[in-house]
Amino acid sequence: MDDIQMESENNSTYFAPKPVMVLLTMMMLIGLCAILGNGLLVLAASLKGMGLHEAISIDENSSEGSRYFVRAALFINHMASFLLPAILTFWFFYKKKGWKAASLNRLPDLSILLIGLLFVMSAFPLAQVAFMANKWLVEQFPALQNWVHTEKLTVKLMEGLLVMQSPWEMVASLVVMAIVPALGEELVFRGIGQQKLIEITGRPALGIALTALIFSITHFEIQRFLAILLLGLVLGLLFYWTKNLWIPIAAHFLNNGAQVFIAWFNQDKVSQLKDGAGDDLPMTVILASAAVFVTSGFFLWKERNSE
Repeated sequence: MDDIQMESENNSTYFAPKPVMVLLTMMMLIGLCAILGNGLLVLAASLKGMGLHEAISIDENSSEGSRYFVRAALFINHMASFLLPAILTFWFFYKKKGWKAASLNRLPDLSILLIGLLFVMSAFPLAQVAFMANKWLVEQFPALQNWVHTEKLTVKLMEGLLVMQSPWEMVASLVVMAIVPALGEELVFRGIGQQKLIEITGRPALGIALTALIFSITHFEIQRFLAILLLGLVLGLLFYWTKNLWIPIAAHFLNNGAQVFIAWFNQDKVSQLKDGAGDDLPMTVILASAAVFVTSGFFLWKERNSE
């Protein structure tokens, strides 16, 4: 019985798995499901008479059919890499506890949800500052330029996804770029990863920081590493303070969905949006956002400690 812990829940015996076992199982499932998802994509591409790399290589000048194919490919990839492994992990270890194990068993209080969204929105200008600092740091290391060149292929792909010539394309982009990532990534990183790392380390701050670091690394975007790291910290704090996974899910959706909506209303500037045009923010905006960020964060922290 070394691999399990026994708890009493609702007058019945419940055997809680060790956090390391849960993490290792989830990682194994992510690997297996990712292989399955990639196999499906290779098959779909072959049916089009193309290789996978060729099939998903799009930019802002690609056809509507190509854009829909890539959206479908991303949907399958994200379902296989995040959402399905997370659901299987919860089912395997926590089916008796149900959605409570994922902190999804209750809807959040509206006021807390709104403050949480304000917290993440106030971090947007700070993330832009982090992006600019990150970009400058990368430029100081010539050895990283090959990585930056490879990353430009991903940027071209994102530009293609943000070309939306109809409301249906906008909805499709919103699903694959905001809804599915918000659900899948939050279940994996905050719902399972962060909770288990906090249990393992015994230190909430360390568990949140490690999860945010892994979250940023797995996005494979060297020029946005610090910005994504900041987002990971914000989402991690939201979950830790509110004890409700719906709030970081909503915040993650807001972060990703905002990019889709901005692109929808600025179709003539899609490439500029992805290149980070308009990076220079007024200092007043940065200071104001920092003040709101600290104030809203303090309120959420206080609410947790008052319970």
